[in-house]
Amino acid sequence: VVDSEDLPLNISRETLQQNKILKVIKKNIVKKAIELFTEISENAEDFKKFYEQFSKNIKLGIHEDSGNRAKLAELLMYHSTKSGDEMTLLKDYVSRM
Repeated sequence: VVDSEDLPLNISRETLQQNKILKVIKKNIVKKAIELFTEISENAEDFKKFYEQFSKNIKLGIHEDSGNRAKLAELLMYHSTKSGDEMTLLKDYVSRM
């Protein structure tokens, strides 16, 4: 939920979705969310819990948001033959190639 005094209230939903202020709010929320995801990824145990819950959303974000694709790709985790049962970050997997 985002509270903003700048959004007009007496207009249709379709018109509101095209509002420039709403686009700025969306951009800032996405930026802050990615910063928080990156901060969580610094602690392996916390990130493992986070990734179990939200991995599908991160992968969907990579597909839908081309502007932040590189930042979200740094958060991807996959199983590999070297990591065994544990998942490894995509950037770690690529660095081992």
